[in-house]
Amino acid sequence: MRWSLAEKSRTGTDAVVVPAFTDRPGQVPSAGFVAACGFTGRPGEVLRLPGEAGGPAQVLLGFGAGATLDDDTVRSAVAELARAVSGFGRLGLPLPAPGGRAPGPSAVRAAVEGFLLGGYRFTRHKSAASGSCGPDHVDLLLPGGGGAAERTALDEGQRLAAATLLARDLVNEPGQDLTPALFAEQAAKVAADSGLRCEVWDEERIAAERLGGLLAVGRGSLRPPRLVRLTYRPDRPVGRYALIGKGVTFDAGGLSLKPSAEMLTMKADMAGAAAVLGAMSVLTGLGCGTQVDAWLPLTENMPNGDPVRIGDVLRMRGGRTVEVRNADAEGRLILADALTLAGECAPDAMIDVATLTDAAPIALGRKIAAVMGTDDVLVDRIRQAAGRAGEPVWPLPLSDRYRWQLESPVADLVNYTIGNRHGTALLAGLFLREFVPAGVPWAHLDIQGTALCDAEDGEWVHGATGFGVRTLAALVREPPAT
Repeated sequence: MRWSLAEKSRTGTDAVVVPAFTDRPGQVPSAGFVAACGFTGRPGEVLRLPGEAGGPAQVLLGFGAGATLDDDTVRSAVAELARAVSGFGRLGLPLPAPGGRAPGPSAVRAAVEGFLLGGYRFTRHKSAASGSCGPDHVDLLLPGGGGAAERTALDEGQRLAAATLLARDLVNEPGQDLTPALFAEQAAKVAADSGLRCEVWDEERIAAERLGGLLAVGRGSLRPPRLVRLTYRPDRPVGRYALIGKGVTFDAGGLSLKPSAEMLTMKADMAGAAAVLGAMSVLTGLGCGTQVDAWLPLTENMPNGDPVRIGDVLRMRGGRTVEVRNADAEGRLILADALTLAGECAPDAMIDVATLTDAAPIALGRKIAAVMGTDDVLVDRIRQAAGRAGEPVWPLPLSDRYRWQLESPVADLVNYTIGNRHGTALLAGLFLREFVPAGVPWAHLDIQGTALCDAEDGEWVHGATGFGVRTLAALVREPPAT
């Protein structure tokens, strides 16, 4: 798909979008007919109208109340448009003015992201193409045709959408086709295409590096684990971030076997690693000024072979021991090793991303991710970055009042508290905190509720969302607070 900025529709345009607002009902073509069709201009509402003789068709697109229009509404509405404009070769899309102001670069970026994300379909395993075919050229229509800032935003929107779709493709891939080794191969290809340095550790290297958590979880699978390290380093970096992504390519629960119904979505238990990889893929193109190191522990969690047993004691990277009381609380075990590795490189800030606990969506639903951490400034900056990206997060506390529940009579820690369903997202966060170096700001994003969507909803479609890619990219473009 090609994109252009223009001041007005070009010759050969097949359809032109007409922005509609609930507080301006009379400002649409054929207002009486449109009202009779039940079109009100609510956000994302679409109505196709025939054009005048020889002219382009008209597509009404609702944006809600013009007085309160923001970038999130633009992104969501344009995503709905993308699913409704099949059959047009060239589309003219005038951007509305958020809050009564002229549309600026952020609105351009939001529109591009919305259109590309909303029109996404995962069809790799279908024997024949299905679904609608959208336009092959979109002109964003702006007063004066836009300037340098809008052209930059157009490019950034395409890059960020592509990075998000990369993550979606990985998460949507069946576990049989995305084993730890195959994920590592994909990461190496992305690194080569994106100007990143990449290391892939096999099981022998993992053992030599004493990654006891990753080794133990991977032990139950016939497919051995991998660890991927990616590095983005600009010429003169202004700070250093570490990103850590949970990469369980299929989670059967190990010996703590999940019910079959719960396994239906467990190919997505590597969504944290996919989000980190997606964010890393776009840093060179965005001209990011900070150094970013990424650590992706990759494994299956299966009951085959010689799985970790309940009651086993693992020795983690750095020497801490952990008693395993639930083999299905494996994500925190592999993240612990990766957090330790990342901390040894002395970053200015650390952020891990994981589909970690069902407690997070129970608390916040399936549209808002949980964030917690050791540094209020970092947590607040993540919230701000997520807000700019249209990926809302909300902070949860890490209270030492619950720390005693991690104590074990036979080891330094337990990975799970049996018989207590209260505060499990916080306990998982407290466990991870144990492996973060003192004094290093750290935050944990639990995306269990936001990694998948079961219906079309704005820029989200059925399946993987790619949640976290744009938040991480927005965050690391600014230097860590010192």
